[in-house]
Amino acid sequence: MLQYFDVTRDAPWFPQVKALYESAFPANERIPIKHLLDDKIKREFWAFFDGDLFCGFSNSITHGSITNIVYFAVVPELRSRGYGSKILQAIRRQHPDTRIVVDIEVEEDSKDAEELERRNRRREFYTRNGFDSSPVDYVWQGEHYRLLSAGGTVTEKEFRDFWKEILKDIPGAKYP
Repeated sequence: MLQYFDVTRDAPWFPQVKALYESAFPANERIPIKHLLDDKIKREFWAFFDGDLFCGFSNSITHGSITNIVYFAVVPELRSRGYGSKILQAIRRQHPDTRIVVDIEVEEDSKDAEELERRNRRREFYTRNGFDSSPVDYVWQGEHYRLLSAGGTVTEKEFRDFWKEILKDIPGAKYP
């Protein structure tokens, strides 16, 4: 059975989480990991395990009726074994009354066939797990994203208001 634990700098699995974070997300899509650990923004930063096997992590923010999964990755060797779906199910169980959103890189902006295939697989994964397209596209850190949601649609205004509220006390923070 999949279990999850809070990620802290002192957790014995922190090096595994950090390594996966750095390998799963390109530099322009990452923020310094120290910001995922600080308490300026209330985040859920979880490491997932199947017994002693580290499977992946999620980092999400909930405010009001929206939960935004900001970062989510499964260990490469364990992909396509159902762990990603189980992680999403765990997040949904913790937030049954919120609309859960994720963002994906827009397929149309793919630079080559390999990247397009990767982006299509990501969209198909989320679709199989109950996420639908939303009307929200945005650019952050030079990358074009499309929002997907489960549990109901999130409008562009709701999404922008969500981030304005989350980042209001962080000087210089940019929201989508």
